[in-house]
Amino acid sequence: MKKNVLLVLIIAGLALTSGKAFAQFIDLTTGKPVVVIKHQATGMMYNTQNSRPVYMYIDVATKDTFYGRTGERINGKVIRNANGSFSYNGDAAYIYDKGDFRLKTEADEPGYKMKMENDGDVKVKKDGDYKRKIDGDGDLKIKDKGEKVKLSTNGVLKVKDSAYKKKIDEEGNYLEKDDSTKVKVKVDGSSKIKDKRTDFKGKVDENGDVKEKEAGEKRKLKRDRKVKVKNEEVKVKVTNEGTKVKPKD
Repeated sequence: MKKNVLLVLIIAGLALTSGKAFAQFIDLTTGKPVVVIKHQATGMMYNTQNSRPVYMYIDVATKDTFYGRTGERINGKVIRNANGSFSYNGDAAYIYDKGDFRLKTEADEPGYKMKMENDGDVKVKKDGDYKRKIDGDGDLKIKDKGEKVKLSTNGVLKVKDSAYKKKIDEEGNYLEKDDSTKVKVKVDGSSKIKDKRTDFKGKVDENGDVKEKEAGEKRKLKRDRKVKVKNEEVKVKVTNEGTKVKPKD
């Protein structure tokens, strides 16, 4: 580490609102000694000379490195960039930009590019094979690695990722399926479920009556609480009059 990193501060008499100043620190951005103070409301560390947030700083006595927004110790997590500057990527929500902390936006993500066409289309690209397009009519298309998403202004949604598919049509009917499972839900309240792994089939009609079939067994449940169960060994019927059980011949 350069000699200026080993310099020790003289405690300054400057301070920000409500806090205690600390000396013997090196500002990792400038490489110069700095007196810092902790803002009691936010926990952020400030340079007492210019009242600006400190990005990262080193405690000369302990050789520990601290993150200025939270004051947490970040030893071994600091990255040295090609231009010789230092950065810390452990904060998922904030970024240090032009001498201050701000919330991260999509534009801060690696490889971000945005282009607006003359026809009103907006195109966005990012690292990782991510592409997004919003056309002049407001229809949205997203491609992220193997996943494709289409959302139209009329409410139609389509999602596709390998064997997985999801769709919501203009009326609001819902479909979702993959290699083994298929689900349909209609706006009238009816639904169907099919699972190839267990050979299960289920259906709820618009009246709320339920039918299920799985591994040789059939079940019916009606809104009037009548129940029927049938398998290879027995038949069961439940009504308001009681329960009937009949072994199969």
